[in-house]
Amino acid sequence: MKDLEKQAEARARAVVYKLLADCYYPPDERTRGQAERLGRELGDLLPEAEPAIDLLAAGLAASEGAEELAVDHARLFVGPFALLAPPYGSVYLDGESRLMGDSTQEVETWYRDAGLELAAGFTATADHVAAELEFMYFLAAKEHEALQAADAASAAHFRGKQRAFLNRHLGAWVPDFTRNVEAQARTLFYRGLATATRLFVEREALHWTRADSAPVGGGDEALP
Repeated sequence: MKDLEKQAEARARAVVYKLLADCYYPPDERTRGQAERLGRELGDLLPEAEPAIDLLAAGLAASEGAEELAVDHARLFVGPFALLAPPYGSVYLDGESRLMGDSTQEVETWYRDAGLELAAGFTATADHVAAELEFMYFLAAKEHEALQAADAASAAHFRGKQRAFLNRHLGAWVPDFTRNVEAQARTLFYRGLATATRLFVEREALHWTRADSAPVGGGDEALP
């Protein structure tokens, strides 16, 4: 893959991670624009996600206004009673549906080591799906910056971070989480968002599997 193609790939992946994260926050006046852009960016990167993108669009075009989306968001991800689709990695990784488990502390360490901290207004735990997606956005964006600067060592560093975090955290629990959302959501929007998230994360896992299986000495040219 040529240098400009690598840069474009890293940028596209970073943008999709950020837009996915944005769509898991409580819906507001920005949600429609974020979802529409997600459809365009993800469609260019992963044509197989077109049915999920169509669901997102159908939800926005139907009578799923801000109030209906807010209600569905709350019942799926917030409560006040049992969460239908808990958006926290520890629930899926630590057993017994536990919040704030060992895996949550590991995620906090990842953020801290990267020089990051949760925003003051962010009230969820570090392993919330939006936070983990934003962390992957940060890592992919840093890879893009390094590629633009022709800093191969830094680009490789941030690729390694993405691979490890995806394998150990986000990619290890998002498939189960998104299937919960697909089964429990009342709105087309959140069903489409869940499917889009799962397909993209699966695409990312395949991306790094191919990188891991590249011949020794093949260098970055073996990356898809």
